[in-house]
Amino acid sequence: MNETQANKWRKTRTMGKGKYVMYFGILAWGLSLAALFTLTEWLTQQTVTTSWIYIRIVVMGIVGFFIANFRWEAREKKLQLFLQPKK
Repeated sequence: MNETQANKWRKTRTMGKGKYVMYFGILAWGLSLAALFTLTEWLTQQTVTTSWIYIRIVVMGIVGFFIANFRWEAREKKLQLFLQPKK
C-alpha cells in the first residue's frame, strides 16, 4: 500500500464496516452478479424464471457480503502494515 492508497482507504473506512459491506458487497457485488447470471440465462435460454431471480439476489448478496468482508479485513491489514514504522 502506498500513501495515495492509504489516504483513499482512510477516507473510505470512515463509512464504517457495516455500510462498506452493504454498499460494496451486497449491493455492488450481489446485484451485479445476480444481473450477470440473469443476463446469461436470458442469452442462453431466451427466458427468465422469476423465482430464480429472487434466489440469485439472495445467494449473490451473501457472496457479496463475504467478498466485501474479506476485502475490508485485507485492506485494514495492509493499512496497519503501512503505518508500522520502517526499520
